[in-house]
Amino acid sequence: MLDMIIVGKNIKAARTEKNMTQLELADILGVSYQAVSNWERGNSMPDIAKLPVISNALEIEITELLGEDSCAKTIKKVLDENPEPLSSKELTDVAALLPPADFKKEMKKTSEKEILDIKAIVGLAPYLDDEILDDIVSNVDAANVKEIVPLAPYLSDKTLIEISKIIESSMINDLVPLAPFMPDEALDNIVSKIDANNLDKINVLAPFLSDNTLDKIVDKAIEEDAISKLSSSACFLGKKSLKKIANYLVQSDDGKSLSKFAMYI
Repeated sequence: MLDMIIVGKNIKAARTEKNMTQLELADILGVSYQAVSNWERGNSMPDIAKLPVISNALEIEITELLGEDSCAKTIKKVLDENPEPLSSKELTDVAALLPPADFKKEMKKTSEKEILDIKAIVGLAPYLDDEILDDIVSNVDAANVKEIVPLAPYLSDKTLIEISKIIESSMINDLVPLAPFMPDEALDNIVSKIDANNLDKINVLAPFLSDNTLDKIVDKAIEEDAISKLSSSACFLGKKSLKKIANYLVQSDDGKSLSKFAMYI
């Protein structure tokens, strides 16, 4: 994958060698001097269509400019409109340089050639629109839910809700890294599958659950006489839920369990 800092240093070195200011280079390229400044500082990359122009203006080969021979060859394939699809690795390497329309075109060609697995998609996620990403992830089965964790920040609430429907209660620990990105409805779907004997599994999700969801869990625990399993989640429970627990344990004369919640009541 291209290193923006290295590319930026190469642009600056070539510009300096030509005794050219950022403003002069910007005028030749038809961009703002701020764009040139951002390239040189490694904050952003010129898009792929600008590379031949930069190369000509600075009298430097694209391979020297990029500092990465394999990426330069990939970029040449794109610039030459080579009909051969890019591999998923090649697509990942140049994704940051491609305008959205060009990226979609190359993505389509690549996906027709090979099945893009989740690991490949992770590298492409920042450049994929929601619709494409959601379509890909919607085909993931329950056994591979862990693999989509790096994609969670890019997924829509709708897709996360659909994913929650295939997750079994036995997979709660795998879900924890996904929880911060899941809407309440998705989390509700998951915790509703947990039976009374496994209520202690709620503890790892408790920080991400709404007060309303936690209150429903408390009701289930009271109904199944399993309140003690929620003791580790006590610090996340609202006043309403804690009051229910206190009343239930006092009525049950269960001082031992009550002591586990005492500091929060």
